[in-house]
Amino acid sequence: MLMSFTRDHMDSAGAAEARERVTKWIEQTRQLFSVLPELLVTDTHVNERVSAAEKEAERLRRELEDLKRENHQLRGERDEIAQAMTVVAQRLGFTPRKSPFERTHAGDHTKPGELAKPGEPARPGEVAKPGEPPKLEPQKAGESPKATDHPKV
Repeated sequence: MLMSFTRDHMDSAGAAEARERVTKWIEQTRQLFSVLPELLVTDTHVNERVSAAEKEAERLRRELEDLKRENHQLRGERDEIAQAMTVVAQRLGFTPRKSPFERTHAGDHTKPGELAKPGEPARPGEVAKPGEPPKLEPQKAGESPKATDHPKV
């Protein structure tokens, strides 16, 4: 009998404690439910900012696509100009450099007062040494002689 009294007393103490915990959980749940609508309702200011950011991102995407198209077009034009310049340089007898930044070696240029090597055409601005006739470029068929092609006497 004593045992049943102790068990009943412990059960009633445990039941009271369980009731307190359930009551506390119910109160906390009520508090959460009162806050929940505020969390679920969207803020209009945030929506406006998101909308503005999406519009700006779309505008930037369009601008990027336009710039890519323009870049592609300009590269094509640059290539066409480079080809045309190569044709012009070949017709004028120049050997085009591979890169506009390519440098020639110091010994590649004729210095003032120096003549072209035998077998090479004379370069503009060269001065003949005393006692030597000036070197002239051969005249092409159909060209009229120029005043500068003849040495002065």
